[in-house]
Amino acid sequence: MSDTSTLITIRSGQGDYPVIFERTIAEVLPKIEFMNDEVFILADSNVWQIYSEQFATFVRTPFFLVDAVEPSKTLDGVEKVVNWLIQNGATRTSTILAIGGGVVQDLATFTAHIYYRGIKWHFMPTTLLSQSDSCIGAKCGINVLPHKNQLGVIHSPSAVYIVEEFLATLPDADFRSGFGEIFKLSVTGENEFYPALKVHLEKMGLSRSNILPIIQASLMSKKPVIEADEYESDLRRILNYGHSFGHALEALTHNAVSHGIGVLFGMDLINYLGVHWGITPKEFYQDFNSLISHYFSTQKLPNGVVAEALVDEVRKDKKIAAGIMNFAVVKAPGTIIIHKRQLDSALIDDVQRYLDEFSIFRTS
Repeated sequence: MSDTSTLITIRSGQGDYPVIFERTIAEVLPKIEFMNDEVFILADSNVWQIYSEQFATFVRTPFFLVDAVEPSKTLDGVEKVVNWLIQNGATRTSTILAIGGGVVQDLATFTAHIYYRGIKWHFMPTTLLSQSDSCIGAKCGINVLPHKNQLGVIHSPSAVYIVEEFLATLPDADFRSGFGEIFKLSVTGENEFYPALKVHLEKMGLSRSNILPIIQASLMSKKPVIEADEYESDLRRILNYGHSFGHALEALTHNAVSHGIGVLFGMDLINYLGVHWGITPKEFYQDFNSLISHYFSTQKLPNGVVAEALVDEVRKDKKIAAGIMNFAVVKAPGTIIIHKRQLDSALIDDVQRYLDEFSIFRTS
C-alpha cells in the first residue's frame, strides 16, 4: 500500500472529481470551495448531532436530517428530500452536500440525478464502508418493498471529502461492517492488495489507528475498474463479488445482518462454490476463510437462513437474465471472472451444504 496522499482524482464521463483525505473536519472545511447561497445539506441526523460544534459554520445553510436506516432509502424518502428542496427554493444551479454513510449517499445521488434533470452534489462520507468503497463510482440504490437496491442511477459527485475523525465515533458494529468491502477490494483488479491487507491486520487488527492508508488502498483498487467501465456494462461487474448472496442475506434477515457482514458471508460462500465449480483455488478459499474467521467468527446468522430462501432472494437480483445468474468468482487475487450459473436445485443443495458444514457464521 502506498503512503496516504491528500488527493486522488477519479476520471468520469460526467466530469472528473477529486477525493480529498484529511484527519479532521477542521482541516477539510477550508477545502470545500463551493459553499454559497445555493448549497443544501443532506445529513445523517446522528452525525449532525455528534459533530454540531464542528458544523457550526453551516448554521445558515438549509439542512435536512435523515435517519440512517434502510427504510429511509426508498421512493418515499426521496420524495421527502425533493419536497424539502422545492420548499427551500433549490434551483438547477443548487448543490447538495451529503454528510453521512451509504443511506445518505444513496438518497443524495438519486435526488441529485432527478432534481431538475440533474444537479451537482458533494459527498462527505462518515462510515468506513462509504469511505473505503461506495464514495466513488457514482452508483446508488433505492429499496423497493423488502428488496434491496431495485432502483438506481449513476450520478457522479463533484468532490468527495474523506475525514478520519468521523470514524472515532462510529459504532463498533458499523466499523467492523466496513471491512467487508475492504476485504472485497483487496482481491479486486490490477491494484489488489490482499497480501498488504493481511500484514496490516496482523499488526493492527480491526483497529481505527492508521486506517487512512487502508482506505486509500481500497479506493485505488476500485478506481481503475470504475474508470474503465463507469456504467457497469462489463468489467465493473467484478465489484459484485460477494454481493449476490450478501444482498440476499440482508433482505432475508430484514437488514439484521449489515451490508459489510453480508458481503463477507457472500464472499466466503462464493469462494466455496468457486472451488466446487473448479474456478477458485482451494488454497485461496482456505486462506481467505481462515482470515475472516479469525476476525468475524462471533457473527451469528438468525434462524431461518436456509439455502432455498437465499437462492430465492438471489432470483430477484437485477443481474439475473433468463433465470441465469452472473456470479463474480475469484480465480486468483486480482482476477475475478463472471460465471453464469442456473439457479437450480443443484445450486440450492450446494448452498445448503455450505450452511450446514462450512459457513463461518453459524445460526444463532
